[in-house]
Amino acid sequence: MQTLDRHLTAHSLRAIALVAASLTSMMLLFAFFDELSESADRYGFDDVLNYLWRTLPRRLEELMLYSVCIGYLAALGQLAEQGELTALRAAGVSPKRLLIGLAPSMLLCLGISFALSEYIAPKAEQAAEVAKLNAQYGRNAMRERGGFWIRDDRLYMHIQALSDKNGGTLYGLRQYWLDENLKLQSSLEAEYATYDADQQNWVLQNGRQTTLTPQNTAVDQFSQRLWDNTVTPKLLSNQAFLEPKRMSLLGLTDQVNFLQQQQLQATQYELALWSRILKPLNYFGMMLLALAIVLGPLRSTGLGPRLALGLLVGLSFKYLQDLFAPMSVVFALPPSIAVALPVLLYIFVGWLLIRRYA
Repeated sequence: MQTLDRHLTAHSLRAIALVAASLTSMMLLFAFFDELSESADRYGFDDVLNYLWRTLPRRLEELMLYSVCIGYLAALGQLAEQGELTALRAAGVSPKRLLIGLAPSMLLCLGISFALSEYIAPKAEQAAEVAKLNAQYGRNAMRERGGFWIRDDRLYMHIQALSDKNGGTLYGLRQYWLDENLKLQSSLEAEYATYDADQQNWVLQNGRQTTLTPQNTAVDQFSQRLWDNTVTPKLLSNQAFLEPKRMSLLGLTDQVNFLQQQQLQATQYELALWSRILKPLNYFGMMLLALAIVLGPLRSTGLGPRLALGLLVGLSFKYLQDLFAPMSVVFALPPSIAVALPVLLYIFVGWLLIRRYA
């Protein structure tokens, strides 16, 4: 790595780290008071701190892109204030060469974001939500909240509670099979069900099945019964505890495939999936736009306006994402296009600014 690259990388990473630490601290502070407002006899001060600690990876990952944008504006703006950027441009260093020098810091931030979103944050977030529910309601947390529903073709299931560990045990399982005319064909109740990972099936325990026919109603009691199904503990845990945007890439892929197989609406999961796939473009777009702004409109401004503009750019990007996302539903726009349009717009604006001021 050349001296220029090392200088730009070190300067940028210091600024990005400082911004990320500041934004995360502020978010944690707001979250702390918000969680305290929910505290009660069961959910106390220690539980709040435990919840905030476990959700820290998710919060850091969510703020990383904004930290990159503001950090680059601060770092490059400081170089411009000190005359270094002007000297580099006078020496023939092109904007393209500056982007190459900034790329290592961008790739490192992208790698940290990927590690957080794929390996650390989803598990920590799920553990945080389970711990919070257990602290608020006790071990029957999901029963207190009424459980949740899931569909597999014409089979509709209601699950009262999951085990804390990866959803490998279901409690209070109820199943309803419908015929082609969507009339109830049979129902089943089981006290609990455990997942056999080797056989990839469920073992139902202590239940009964009721079968309806035009002639009569048959009831079959059982102590144990095998149940082959495509629903896995991971799918159940993701649906029960994680929002689509907080799931891993693999978890989102599994969820989208499952919902599409069942001909169910998967738009929210597809949007989250494409957001993950196109994340490198987001980081490149923020780096390009920051450089373009510093080379142009903010070449001689102070730190305050640059930080304010960085925050404005980040918030406007999120606003555009939130604006374009519903278009995939309202206008039947493919989720990939709805996710790509905002970042492509930002890259286009950055390219135009560099062409104008370079």
